[in-house]
Amino acid sequence: MRWRQSFITEVSLALQQLGLRACPICGSADTLGIGRFPAFWLDGGPPLDSDDLPLGGDDDYHLTFAIRIECTACGHLMLFNAEKYRTGDEPILEREPVEEESQLQEWGGPGQSLADRAMSTGVSGK
Repeated sequence: MRWRQSFITEVSLALQQLGLRACPICGSADTLGIGRFPAFWLDGGPPLDSDDLPLGGDDDYHLTFAIRIECTACGHLMLFNAEKYRTGDEPILEREPVEEESQLQEWGGPGQSLADRAMSTGVSGK
């Protein structure tokens, strides 16, 4: 599963409008990349080796689908809650076509810079 291109574009523009135009650590503007795949963040929950999981009880955990932003210059990593950028019932995830998996390896990674995402839509985040 991966983020839909339209969702990545919307998030990129929203983050730029909020002021994320450069890495907050090293200041580089051309090195921020947005991941095409969701990052999962699990808060709480039963221990991983637990065999006695409660059935039908209240879940004491929360699973967050996060948007991954990384600076390729210094490695600073940021996660943003995808729920905050979702509008209505529009799907934000899609299955990845098999032919694209080989292209990802050729490109050297799954990310694209925030500036490139905004430029591909013809909209400026300024």
